[in-house]
Amino acid sequence: MGTPTALRKERSVLTGTSFANNTTGAITAQMVRQFVESGMGGYATIYSPVGTPASQAIATASTVTIDWNADSVGANGPDDTGTVGVSVGSDADFANDWIKIYDKGFFMVNLGISFAQTGTDTVIWTFRIGTSVDGASITYPGYDCAVQRVAATLDNMVSISGIIDTTGHTTYTNVLAQVKHADSGSENFQMHYGQMSVFRVG
Repeated sequence: MGTPTALRKERSVLTGTSFANNTTGAITAQMVRQFVESGMGGYATIYSPVGTPASQAIATASTVTIDWNADSVGANGPDDTGTVGVSVGSDADFANDWIKIYDKGFFMVNLGISFAQTGTDTVIWTFRIGTSVDGASITYPGYDCAVQRVAATLDNMVSISGIIDTTGHTTYTNVLAQVKHADSGSENFQMHYGQMSVFRVG
């Protein structure tokens, strides 16, 4: 049947009279299949459920992608990873620390992390949502969150959400969670629990 192409239109096409009502009934079986695949491929989750992970060293002033498998127990949530997952839908990929979105559209990203650091310095940690279009350099849509860490014995929580636009990619957009700090030396970051999800909103 060939490689299906998701039936998605940019928002401007879906408004007003530019997207006419279907008055002919000319809907093919392939069109229905593509529509269902597009909808079912509109979500994915990666997470780390262990509670006592290995440390991830973060050098000063470096923005580093969070290692979702630092404790060797990272996992993918239920997602669209069937035979069409290579070109349609959204694939969770904890081993590569990203979610890969193949469909063009608008997606909500939710990130939640419970973390600690092994040192006792007062450190401001900045968390960022990043995207990479078709393997290009990582860019940031502006969804950042800073947390000041003042002790090594208690967990801190961080939560970020925002909408990203994937209509500009050719094949896929990777979504990543990153972290950095401004302390004078390297700090050990520990993600005790975490999850990152995407789902289509348009």
